[in-house]
This record gives sequence, C-alpha cells and structure tokens, in this order.
Amino acid sequence: METIREIVKSCCNLCCCCCTYSESYVSLNGRRYNIKRLLGESSLSFVYLVQQSGGTSSGGAISLGPVRELYALKRIRCPFGNVESISNAMREVENYRRFQSPYIIALIDSQVAQEKDGSKTVSILLPFFPLGSLQDSIDRNLLKSTFISESECLRIMMGIARGLRCLHDPAAREQTGSDAETAQDTVSMSYSEEAALLLDDTPLELDILSSQNTVATKSYIHRDIRPSNILFSAEGLPIISDLGSCCKADIKVTTRHQLSELQEWVTDNCAMPYTAPELLNITLNSSVSCRADIWSLGCTCYTMLFGISPFERELQVSGVSLVYAACNAKFSFPQQTRYSDGLIQMIKSCIQVDPAARPDINELLSTLQDLQTSS
Repeated sequence: METIREIVKSCCNLCCCCCTYSESYVSLNGRRYNIKRLLGESSLSFVYLVQQSGGTSSGGAISLGPVRELYALKRIRCPFGNVESISNAMREVENYRRFQSPYIIALIDSQVAQEKDGSKTVSILLPFFPLGSLQDSIDRNLLKSTFISESECLRIMMGIARGLRCLHDPAAREQTGSDAETAQDTVSMSYSEEAALLLDDTPLELDILSSQNTVATKSYIHRDIRPSNILFSAEGLPIISDLGSCCKADIKVTTRHQLSELQEWVTDNCAMPYTAPELLNITLNSSVSCRADIWSLGCTCYTMLFGISPFERELQVSGVSLVYAACNAKFSFPQQTRYSDGLIQMIKSCIQVDPAARPDINELLSTLQDLQTSS
C-alpha cells in the first residue's frame, strides 16, 4: 500500500508557489479539488477526474460561472528548455478560449506553474462529461449488437459539423456574438497576466498570449477528429474535445525540416484510421487545409454506422495496409438496407483523396440539413 502511495505522490507532487498537490487534492488558483482517479495519460500529460471540495484556499474566491461537481484536470509537464512543449500547451489553452460554441469544450480554469527543477506545468480545468464519448457509444452498440438510427447519426453529425464550422469559418465565429467572445472571466485574465510573467523568458509565438486573438480572423483545423474526441453533454449534444492538436489551417510544408517535424507530429498525435491522406503522406511544397477534418468526419460517420472505421474494415476484408487503403481511399460498405443512399453518398463525398473534391464545412452542413429534412 505504501508503494502505491509513493507512486501516486511522485506523479502528482508538482509543487509550486501557486499550484500545490498532496496525495488527495490539488489547489488551483485558490480553489481546492479532490483527485478522484486518473482518466488518461500521454508522454507529457495526465488527465485526472477531480471534484471541487467546496472551499477556497487563502487565495480567495474566483468566479468560475456555473458550479460543476466533477471536472477533468489536464496537467501538461513542460521540461526545462523545451520551448516546443510549453508553446503547444499555451496554444491549447488559447484554443479553448478562442472558440466559443456549445459544440466545443469550454475552458473553466487554467494556470501556469514554475517547478523547482526549472520546468513548467500547465494546468487546464475542463468540464467532465459522464455520458462519455462517441467511441463509448459505438462500443456499447457493438456489445449489444444494436445499431444507431439514421436520424440519431444525422443529429450527432450536425452537432460536430457546427462545432467544426466555428473552427473552419471565421465568419461563423463572429456570429457567436461579441459578448461571448469579449467577456473574459477573472480566471482567464489572471491566467494571462501570470502566464506573461512566468513565460517572459520563453520565446513563444507572438499570438499565443495575446488576449486580442480570442476573436481570430483565420481558419483553424482540428487535425484529430475521431469518435474518442467527441464527448456528450448532459443534454446529449456532441462536444468536440482535445484542442491540443488544433492550429491555423493551410499548413504549408516548404522545407525538409518542416516535413520531418510534421511527420513526427502526425505519428505521435493522430489516429491513423481517421487521418487524411495529405497528413499520412506529407510531401514537400504541399499544404494541409480544413478539409482534412472533413475526411476525418466522414470516417467518424462511417464508424458510427458500422462499428469500425472504413480502412480498418478494409484491412480485415482484403488485407491491405491501413496507410495504403487510406491514401488510395480504398474502402467499401457492408451490405445493408438500414441507411439511406443519401447518407452513404455523403460519407463517400467526405472520403475523397483529393481535398478539393471534398465538401467544405458549409456545404457539408447544407447536405446534412437536407438529409435531416428528407428522413
């Protein structure tokens, strides 16, 4: 038992002047949260399920809006001297603040902490969704040998597409309303001030800490749309999560260094069955646009209907490699009469090797609305 306690303590004991851990709780910007369990982890981050304890520490009260009992706390460890890791973590926080949509996960609180060894830790407090993810729903259907209805599939697809429209289309972002975009709570403001102090010796991209960039004028791409990154709110709305992969669209690869970096990033961060060919097979002088998300959304829709991604199924059916199948859009549909030809054609239109042949997000939304009306 003592050994287990020591392991937990070593993982969680990231002490600093403003964010302290014990074996059972974390204090974040003056509020205390009990650590319930580990939800997930990667090479440099841990995600915990935490519960607000109901009191505040000596830092005083902070307005967090509607009180939620359970939260997901993401802790990103940025090693000393690793500029890329802190830059990526700060970009993720800024993305949560930038995109205001009921279909995109919202930031509750965030903080940058200086560690004794010179490293920095970025803490991100997000809502916890007990209904789980779209992948959980797909897995339940497989276990029960049940299928999602076409109307429910279209409802979920509409929600995801509306969330992506907020990323892809700057005009749609402006329509969310100036109040939602300019109203910054006390947590966000104190975070930016603290971040500027802690990161004044770190050469980050200029737009990361600028509060004026909450209203962006450029298109953004998620780059990792897949069933496990779609969560469900208490009302059943699909919520796009994990904005750590999100960046400005129209990524241009002009040097071999950029090519190598992007290839490494894709290998480490993307789910191959849902990744577009232009990311799987990156070449010099190529670019990656928002339509890479359209490919991923088409694959996600296919998985909703049939319980397996199109290229994983092709691997089972014909034995071809997953990358070869994806880069050549080699896939097929199971024989079925459950879903309309219109829905099948919509999926086909999204999974096109040539990005220009795929619909943009507004065209896809129009198609989904037509399918909803006719169903």
